[in-house]
Amino acid sequence: MVKEEDIVEFLKKRQGKASLIDIAEGLNIPKYGPNSAYALLQTLKTKGVVERRGELWTLTTEAKTAEKIVETPEKPVETEEAEALPEVEKLVKAMAKTIAEAMKGAQAPRDEWELATKPMTTKIERKEARLEPLILKPDEAPEAKKPLIGFPTGTFIDYFFLTPEGKPLNGIPICGQFAITGLPGAGKSILVEEIAVRVAASGHRVLFATAEDTWKSATPRFDLQSRLKQKTDILGLDWNKIRENLFVLDTVAYPELREWNTFAETYRYAAEKEKIELVIIDSVTVLEAYRGALKYRVMELARYNQVHGITALYVNQRSSENWDSYDMAGGIGLAHNLDGTIIIDYGRVYWQDQQVDLAANRGEFVRIARVLDCRMCNFERRRIRVDITPDGFLKALEPIPKTEEKPSEKG
Repeated sequence: MVKEEDIVEFLKKRQGKASLIDIAEGLNIPKYGPNSAYALLQTLKTKGVVERRGELWTLTTEAKTAEKIVETPEKPVETEEAEALPEVEKLVKAMAKTIAEAMKGAQAPRDEWELATKPMTTKIERKEARLEPLILKPDEAPEAKKPLIGFPTGTFIDYFFLTPEGKPLNGIPICGQFAITGLPGAGKSILVEEIAVRVAASGHRVLFATAEDTWKSATPRFDLQSRLKQKTDILGLDWNKIRENLFVLDTVAYPELREWNTFAETYRYAAEKEKIELVIIDSVTVLEAYRGALKYRVMELARYNQVHGITALYVNQRSSENWDSYDMAGGIGLAHNLDGTIIIDYGRVYWQDQQVDLAANRGEFVRIARVLDCRMCNFERRRIRVDITPDGFLKALEPIPKTEEKPSEKG
């Protein structure tokens, strides 16, 4: 079993620094989980032995020797009297002794006013060299100026995102990370399937991770590949061009991809080897080992995509009966980790603002598309009526942005 001192020795052999992947592979241990490289590094970090700098873990200048890192106090020699005590009584005495020692060192709570006026008392002692690189400054004006660029999907959602002047961006913000959420059957998968074939046919590299349906079935099932081929034919696109630019992670046919470490490594391998530009994950349930971990998995992928210039769409499910809201798997915390949220949903109109946006009567059943938030740019804020066409596409039923009559045309 790998111990903390093994990590320290490994870092010393690597001139005091190495990435998480290097450590995991070098010591033949998993990157994440119990007794993993990440868990051991976090323990060493709390002891002040290592620190993280970007993707590298480095030994601190004040690092202790490996022998002292995992020092444990020697057990006191038990007396014959202690040996004779029943186990429960020994346990109670040990707990009482621990509490008594803790009470001796405990300090009375400070006055709230003191906490408010002196909230931080952390001392900085000989840490300037380590802390200075963490403080960033703005670039020169020419370097800081970067244009707002849209990544075209070829669908109506391209017109949801706007320039500062209020004109369509003609795409989703490039390198943006967006959730697409709503109730099952609302049309989310139909939309991202169309996006996948349109973007791949336009020459961009697309990675499609599916958790809802198998990509290719040996049975007569109308599988995901068959549905994409049908959409390609209807749209008049080049299937050979799509075959060249579309890559698939099928977590249904290959259940090992549902194990996070395997998925993450395969994802990174495909993204870097094939120079992926757009990722579609349908749906993010493939990422959850348990419900509480979902937002952290999404956050890890989103940060990777941002660093590597990848635009991504994460299909998610509505988690409650409240439609047209942030109620989705992973909760609002997941939305905070991404650049924006696109709603594809359906329900009955009850609120006044819904009635105004959709020109619908109270209680009327509608299917909508809407950008709920976007931190990267301006966006169309109203709800748009959409519907699923007989040939299997999600289409807007009204112009985006909304056309308005000119003053001279009004009666």
